[in-house]
Amino acid sequence: MPIPRFAPTHMPPPARVAQARLGVLALFVLMGACLATFLSRVPTIRDMLGVSSGTLAVLIAAGAVGSLIALLVTGWAAARFGTRALLVWSSVTWAVAVGLVGLSTEVAQLWLFSVGYFLVTFSMAFINVAINAEAATVERHLSKAVMSQFHGAFSIGMALSLAVGALASHAGVAPLWHFVAAALVITVVRIAIVPVACLDGSAQPATASATLGGPFATAKAEYRERRVILIGIIVFAASMTEMTAAQWMALTVVDDFGRPEAMGDVIYWVFVVAMVSVRWTGAPIIARVGRVVSLRISAVLVVAGLMVFAFAPSFAWIPVGAVLWGLGAALGVPIAFSAAADDPVRAAARVSAVASFSTVAGLLVPQLIGFLAEVVPLRDALLVVAVASATSFTLARAVRTDAPLFRSQRLARRREERAALEADEAGAGYAGYIADEPDSPARGASGRNR
Repeated sequence: MPIPRFAPTHMPPPARVAQARLGVLALFVLMGACLATFLSRVPTIRDMLGVSSGTLAVLIAAGAVGSLIALLVTGWAAARFGTRALLVWSSVTWAVAVGLVGLSTEVAQLWLFSVGYFLVTFSMAFINVAINAEAATVERHLSKAVMSQFHGAFSIGMALSLAVGALASHAGVAPLWHFVAAALVITVVRIAIVPVACLDGSAQPATASATLGGPFATAKAEYRERRVILIGIIVFAASMTEMTAAQWMALTVVDDFGRPEAMGDVIYWVFVVAMVSVRWTGAPIIARVGRVVSLRISAVLVVAGLMVFAFAPSFAWIPVGAVLWGLGAALGVPIAFSAAADDPVRAAARVSAVASFSTVAGLLVPQLIGFLAEVVPLRDALLVVAVASATSFTLARAVRTDAPLFRSQRLARRREERAALEADEAGAGYAGYIADEPDSPARGASGRNR
């Protein structure tokens, strides 16, 4: 009986690995498209539901809860059922869920939106875990770092889907029909790609029980480490920067500048393009100037972009703010996760620990911005992110590999050099003193016979 072309295998030939690499890239593009499908229509969704920004923030919190609950069981599910099965079933669940979100706008039912959006983020958490697991497998077989390319493909998918959303909005297509069409196309294509992308993807029931509880269970011992907590705060700030742009940027353009939803999508598209362009070239930038400087430059760019958004005298400045904000948002999360993984023995637990800070940011940030927007203009509420970026700037030294947390590395080197010089001088002085002693061996017999 012939072996299926894309059957699970632990020892794939190079040609099969190359196919899987392309398949995983395609899955990341599709996941970006999934996220942007909803984000591209947020202003219309709010208006059709008839809610304020604060109420919308509460409704979006249902999605954060879905992500949190999924986070506790995704590792177990991947081990128990395998990533192949997980990708298929989570894709179908996402398609149904995004259809419910679209239907909720037609019937203006808030409970239906909450249920739909809960299921959207719940299913996307499973997709995220599965495709990252496959990406790691491909990277291991290739024996070279290609993970950043996969995440760049995610941003490309977002940019493409935002463009589709802008066109749909401009053409007056209702969110329901936009979402249903996107769900059908994305789900069919993803299910067709899954066998190509998964080299193995089979279940590992023997390890399933060890993965229950998600990062909170895996990393509980790491929360005692001060460096891990500080890196986690940096991840919180970086995630806050991306989440705020994703959820509120287009709405800011609509509410505070009176522009159509399609223009809000275009501005967010500019943000995404700026971010992905830096992520594709981020490795040489970090190698050249170091993690700390890269992180601080990123924080300054984010603050500059937010200031433009908050205080721009006209809409013409908003694309400039989006570019600055996107450039600054690009490297915060990759730098922080790389720093968390510096110790190879404890890398998995520490990455899980700092990842939990991103989850908490998802639970808190939308509500905070939404509630502030009830009392101040939305673009002023965005300045909360500037405070987070300033915190990231202050704590940047936590991402150094081997150095004290809050001490200048240059000053430490100078002190070490000064101490070494003083030790050499002291040693030379002591040797000279011994040489001048009458009975010193260094003076020899001539010294004793004077």
